[in-house]
Amino acid sequence: MKSKWKKIIFWFNEYRAKKKVRFFGTSIYEEIRPNHLPSVIALVLCFGFLTLFALNIHYLGDFLYWFVALLEITKVLKIPFLDQIKYYQYLSLFVFFYISVSLIWDLGSLLSKWNQRVYLLKTEIWLIKSSGFGKKLTQFPREQAGIHVEWNHSGITDYLGLNRLVWKKDGETLCSSPYFFPYGKNKAVLDKILKRN
Repeated sequence: MKSKWKKIIFWFNEYRAKKKVRFFGTSIYEEIRPNHLPSVIALVLCFGFLTLFALNIHYLGDFLYWFVALLEITKVLKIPFLDQIKYYQYLSLFVFFYISVSLIWDLGSLLSKWNQRVYLLKTEIWLIKSSGFGKKLTQFPREQAGIHVEWNHSGITDYLGLNRLVWKKDGETLCSSPYFFPYGKNKAVLDKILKRN
């Protein structure tokens, strides 16, 4: 049984390697391996907030009921059905779904920005950003005039894996890498990008 699984995993890895060679047109490329920890933390915080909000949504309905009573809107406008709390519960559900959808939408765009891939080819740098329905490829020559690289790092961000490369031209940001650790295989790729020996 183990042999069968090993064959399946080996075949899958070979298929992925061949697919990348077809995509890049060469087998000589290096990748900056991203740090997925910030993405996981953002997901946990987002879904933790939504869970906490969903469990305590009745407080929002109570607050809306109290706020309308405080302003005496029902007496001024003479709308009797605003005295029933069930309408405020429906409104609080609408607010919850609106906040949930907007937060998940923003989180998706943030994660697609954080989880792009940086590949170093012989003469070019490729940034591949995955979105819901496809991929966006940004490529530029490594030796193009006017483009400079900024490496955002410090002592603590090295240990947390929050290093980042930013490519700029004439003060305008062209693209940025995902967060990564500057150790191991990433160090060799970083040395080539920053042209240091």
